Amino acid sequence: MDSNNHNSKLLYFNQETFGELYVLDTLINMTKESCQDREFSGQYYGTPPEMSAKLSAERNNYINMLTLFSEKVSNIMNLNLRLEQELCLKQNPNNCSR
Repeated sequence: MDSNNHNSKLLYFNQETFGELYVLDTLINMTKESCQDREFSGQYYGTPPEMSAKLSAERNNYINMLTLFSEKVSNIMNLNLRLEQELCLKQNPNNCSR
């Protein structure tokens, strides 16, 4: 297998990985926004005050974890873009799209 073909395959898999990471980050952020909306609107489903406080703390814990997950996925996406740039430069230094 020649070097250009190998780099093309690596670039393809890298782009597919980026797409999957993008979807994952979108799902994480949608879930986080749903938790935030419920928390900010005070939806506690008719629970007693002590249970409402526990539910609020639990939601905030989930919101914090989802924020960290999203940051980590974003970091991986940025690394993925850097890898794509390097692969693109190696494959064709005069014709890189990003």
